[in-house]
Amino acid sequence: TLDLALNNFSGEIFSSVGEMKMLELLSLWGNGGLNGTLPLSLFELSNLRMLYLDGNNFTGSISQDIGQLTMLKQLTISDNPITGVIPSTLGLCKELELLLIDNTDIQGTI
Repeated sequence: TLDLALNNFSGEIFSSVGEMKMLELLSLWGNGGLNGTLPLSLFELSNLRMLYLDGNNFTGSISQDIGQLTMLKQLTISDNPITGVIPSTLGLCKELELLLIDNTDIQGTI
């Protein structure tokens, strides 16, 4: 578990995040100043079950690599200026129970 929510952090997610292979929960919500695109290494966290990214300033789109997070149960990415379409590979996340993408520019169907 890595819970860094509500700390007023700024900048990008460090690319070495993918090295934390046993990580099951990553919570970065509510920092406001986190920005940039989501690093591809984030999608290498094969044990990740909960990913909370809402309330920041992430841009770009959600990578098709999200399908590698097959254990993912909860994904919250609301309140970010993320664009693009919902990746079709999100369907590979068979355990997904909660998806919050409101107040983004993400489009498409699930």
